[in-house]
Amino acid sequence: MKKINKLSILIFIGVIFGENKRLSFEDVQGKSPFKYASLGFIDWLPNENAYLIKSKDQILKVTVPNLDTTVFLAKTDFEIVGKNVLQSKNSEKAAPWVQTVYQNWEELIKSSTFWLSNDGSKILFASEKNKIWRRSFSATYFYMNLKTKEIFPLSNDNSQIRNAKFSPDSKKIAYVRNDNNLYVYDLTKKRERQLTRDGSEVILNGHFGWVYEEEFGSFDGYRWSKDSEKIAFWKEDQSNVPTFLLFDELTLYPSVKKIRYPKAGEANPEMSIFVANIKRGKPKKINVGDTDDVYLPWMEWFNSESLVLMKMNRLQNNWTFLKIFPSGKKYSEGISESDPNGWVQLHRNYHFLENGNLLWMSERDGWHHIYLHTFEGEVLHQVTSGTWEVKKIVGVDEDREKVYFKANKESVFENRLYSVNFDGSNLKLLTTESGTHSVKVFPNFSGFIDSYSNLNTPSRHLLKDINGNLIKTISETDKSQFEEYDWSYPSIIQFPSADKSMVLDGIITFPPNYKKGKRYPIIVHGYGMPGTQIVYNRWGRSWNQFLAHQGYVVFSLDARGMSGRGEDFKNLSYGDMSKYLSLDTAAGVKHLIEIGIADPAKIGAWGWSGGGYFTGLMLTKNADLFDVGVSVAPVMDFRLYDSIYTERSMGLPKDNKAGYDSTSVLSYVDRFNGKLLVIHGTGDDNVHSQNTTWLVEEFVKHDKQIDVFYYPNRPHGMSGGNARKNLYKKMITYFNENLQGKPLVREAN
Repeated sequence: MKKINKLSILIFIGVIFGENKRLSFEDVQGKSPFKYASLGFIDWLPNENAYLIKSKDQILKVTVPNLDTTVFLAKTDFEIVGKNVLQSKNSEKAAPWVQTVYQNWEELIKSSTFWLSNDGSKILFASEKNKIWRRSFSATYFYMNLKTKEIFPLSNDNSQIRNAKFSPDSKKIAYVRNDNNLYVYDLTKKRERQLTRDGSEVILNGHFGWVYEEEFGSFDGYRWSKDSEKIAFWKEDQSNVPTFLLFDELTLYPSVKKIRYPKAGEANPEMSIFVANIKRGKPKKINVGDTDDVYLPWMEWFNSESLVLMKMNRLQNNWTFLKIFPSGKKYSEGISESDPNGWVQLHRNYHFLENGNLLWMSERDGWHHIYLHTFEGEVLHQVTSGTWEVKKIVGVDEDREKVYFKANKESVFENRLYSVNFDGSNLKLLTTESGTHSVKVFPNFSGFIDSYSNLNTPSRHLLKDINGNLIKTISETDKSQFEEYDWSYPSIIQFPSADKSMVLDGIITFPPNYKKGKRYPIIVHGYGMPGTQIVYNRWGRSWNQFLAHQGYVVFSLDARGMSGRGEDFKNLSYGDMSKYLSLDTAAGVKHLIEIGIADPAKIGAWGWSGGGYFTGLMLTKNADLFDVGVSVAPVMDFRLYDSIYTERSMGLPKDNKAGYDSTSVLSYVDRFNGKLLVIHGTGDDNVHSQNTTWLVEEFVKHDKQIDVFYYPNRPHGMSGGNARKNLYKKMITYFNENLQGKPLVREAN
């Protein structure tokens, strides 16, 4: 008789009884055991149907649709050889970028630090980066002649430069120095010209301060004209903006970092627009009318002589496009957008066609759709319509009069790619696979790269023709590696609101050994900020899997006031973002209790930033339901958060005291009767740790107990050192001890 060894028996038992591996803490917060398919995309090559991708020691050029691959640049191209400017007769000086190349190649070739000129002859790259705010940074800049591989410094003093950009003709580079002035460097003459001279601590030329960068999505405060002869730029005056202080206590004597940070209702920076001729003269101020308490969040050149900019009121419920005439003294008003019951969105999907017409997105029929207008505002076509939303315009083919866009037409949980003619005819679905898609359309509109996932399919990258037919699978993630760990696939569920007026959506992940009829501890992961969405048909987070493997049911939902279901649904959050967030989350939890899933004595919540606010709200306003919470980097009272974000959905504090009071977690501390851990970084320039300080003071007033942990000098994302890993270990330990009475998190074997 053939012998069967013990290992075979154990494997057989494991297969029969489903006893696969379980995720350890190190698997999800240390070295991941999973390999995800990666595209490695950097950028499209100018004037070619080809793109660049990252490789181990190289940048590769990939031609589509045949996917022929050649070496574009290698690490060795960055070595000091030949006529490199850092060599002299008797010495060879190590270039500052060499350390970046050999120690952090991935950092060097990020799309945020590696740029191609429009003619494809040069690259601009940054080394020695120093982060300023969320997106902005200063760095030491160099450019390379791709034909000769010679590398040159960007000016004689190329350090501490910000926001460097090639001109459209590829012959010049503009940038901002740390004196907050705007400069231009002529690559042919190797000569620098200073365009502004009034830059100071409070006057910013060509780049934005904290609030514009954070809430309007960019630090880039200037625009090259199409003929490369002029630069239009924002001048930001922060003189009247109150200063917030961050303290660094890790030195013997604490140091202070100052931020011009307008909180809700406080003075905003004053913005003005100037145009500078790069060869001569002083910058010319542009007349945009009254600028008292308004935003100027968007600007582009209409042609080489005229500008188009957006002027938005402080309440952000109305904006108008202005066309600036060449003199800069006159303007005409064009298309406008308003929402008297909520706010208008700055989505940057504004495409001016060669004939001067505008292809853009609007909510004016109650749903986000594409419109074709004249600049003056005449509707030529409503290009899309229906009870679904366009999410993003990803390509406009003017020659064929066709627009490519992502929308949730098939399902509110999905983003798929469609095409439609400018006149609204021939609407076509181009991605037939269910799920959430990210798309890169070829420059010549002959095809696209489709990257997608869904709840049951990890990331895949597909090459398709422009009609959506598969040409080739570029890469796909091996699903079997997850199934070795008893992967629990999330499900989308629906439940009624408490007043039965609305069906709401949630997403739930069960423990691998889930048994129907048994009640489980629940962890609700929330965010819930106005106009956002959390329930999607896409591959889930490994942290949710880890929580499920620890024995929790993980639940999230989209409350009224979030996005994807039309303007009226979104606007329900206006004026009091806590109202439906608390009501609908309670309805979701009660639904899980009623159908026998949730243990009513073991309900937890966690979230970060807006999710930290969500957690604080659940443990106070919904204290009758929630027992344990972990709140990371939370806003606890929106009077403490910035003006642009807060006022967008709440209005001004002086006009809406009741709404701000109702939204504040501080208003409900008297109800608290659970366990709450609040975690904050003292270096958080976004959501200040002042929020946690105010919360602690309120707990003291009511003689309540709270657990608090500070990460010294850490920013909003808690990066630096071991902070994030330490945070997640603290979180799971807190839940295990207070929801399940378990020991500390299991370490990897």
